[in-house]
Amino acid sequence: MELKKFQDLIDMCIKAKECNRDIALELTVPGQEETEIIIVKNSNLDYKLDYYCKNYNDNLELNRCKDIKILKAEIVMWDTMLCQYKINFK
Repeated sequence: MELKKFQDLIDMCIKAKECNRDIALELTVPGQEETEIIIVKNSNLDYKLDYYCKNYNDNLELNRCKDIKILKAEIVMWDTMLCQYKINFK
């Protein structure tokens, strides 16, 4: 889901916590053509959300480097995704 404002990220993290799911974030990377995907496991969501609240602005840009921006977020099941990968690519 494309994020429009910081509150969208907060809402998604709350929903993921309630569902016992993880979050996949897509971010811009300075100097790179492609974006980066980060998985935040459910047990780390509170910590990471606190970090994002302290370090990102309402436009989802990192305060100390506006070239780093959170673009999208999805609720995922990382362990299930990893198991599927291992099965398909032995």
